[in-house]
Amino acid sequence: MKLTEMGKVLYPLSLIIMISIISGCTLNSDSPEQLEQTTTPGKVTLKVVESLMTPLRTVEFDKIIEQFEMDNPNIEIVRITPDYDTADQTILSMLEQQQKVDIVEVRDVTVHQLAARGLITSLESYISSWSNYMLLNNNAKLMSRDVGDVTFYIPSSLYQVMLYYRKDWFDAKALQIPETWEQLFFVGKQLTKPEEGIYGFSFRGGRGAANTLSTIIQDYNGKNVSISDSMFKMDGTTIYSGDHAAEAIELYRKIYAEISDPASIDWGFNEQVQAFVNGKAALLIQDSDVMGVIKEKLKNNQWATAPLPTGPDGISHYNMGAAGWGIASGSKHKDEAWKFISYLSSIENNRAFADASGVISIYNNTIEEEKYSTGPYAPYMLMANNPDRFQGVKKPSHYKNYSDFFQMGTDVGRQYLMNTISTEELLKQFDVFWQQQRKPEGD
Repeated sequence: MKLTEMGKVLYPLSLIIMISIISGCTLNSDSPEQLEQTTTPGKVTLKVVESLMTPLRTVEFDKIIEQFEMDNPNIEIVRITPDYDTADQTILSMLEQQQKVDIVEVRDVTVHQLAARGLITSLESYISSWSNYMLLNNNAKLMSRDVGDVTFYIPSSLYQVMLYYRKDWFDAKALQIPETWEQLFFVGKQLTKPEEGIYGFSFRGGRGAANTLSTIIQDYNGKNVSISDSMFKMDGTTIYSGDHAAEAIELYRKIYAEISDPASIDWGFNEQVQAFVNGKAALLIQDSDVMGVIKEKLKNNQWATAPLPTGPDGISHYNMGAAGWGIASGSKHKDEAWKFISYLSSIENNRAFADASGVISIYNNTIEEEKYSTGPYAPYMLMANNPDRFQGVKKPSHYKNYSDFFQMGTDVGRQYLMNTISTEELLKQFDVFWQQQRKPEGD
């Protein structure tokens, strides 16, 4: 199968892995009261609000901040870390309320909304004189210019998921690594021991459930999925229509009901990862930023990684995404904010940031380094080298009501997992939703 032109541009994102964006906090609250801190006279204070947080990147981020403040004694940085599960909504609320915020973490799933509401600033005037921009890899530039071909944020990395598995458990039972969703269910069944609190798969039924739900349906639609508009098939109908969708979603429910912890109907990112590292689940689909946590909890011979499972036609789809830093439109210190963003985004700092986070740098040539061709990163290379089998698709975040779909994945998905609605009812709701998104305004 030949890729579309869009596919040729996008599939190398399989080389890129997820951002492990930060954690820790200089300020661990999003309350307006705590935003009004006493600042040092004569200094410009930049308030930076994070979205995706993990503890492992905090140390490196703090080092970068400390060095920046030493190099720029007239600027101090205040980091604001909202609760993980509500961080994006907190950022939106802070910007809408015109709180004193200068830099916000912008994601591929939030940039359209923030830009459309005029809450973040175009960076075009800054990148025109930033020499490093031309050194960014094509994928970083592509994702940064996702809104009307205008740069509203500088990615700190790009990301994509892969399969993690408990190698020691697989070896003990001489099980093969699953290559398809059906095989994932089969081997997961062999490893599930409810009486011991051990399950085959680390399921995510809470926030973020829409990703797996839609991915398995895409995989079962195989080559019929539109690369550039992934909620639709090549004939213009949605991926939620037709027999393939029903087959996929029924397997999705079986994976939850038969090889996953019942409590995982409410799990988000943190619970999902903890189940894997704490020996409660054999299989996990996640980004590379979890490697630090895994290495901390498990020995090298206890875990390994593999390419993503495919559908019946041998095709797997993965979402491509990005996260990085943008400037709040209401900031009174935009030049200083850009100075910090460009500092964070230098080759040296971005690579240190990437190494500490377990992700790949946004700059060219890093993917050819040996560390990314062997060991736990190798599946990214394998998938990138087989674009007909592993196809990168962009999240439909450019649609105005994407956040509603994201919430539907959790709410409607939960109803389905609890058997309160049928397969037909679930698929109909998503089918109607996406048909409506394609209608012109006012229809």
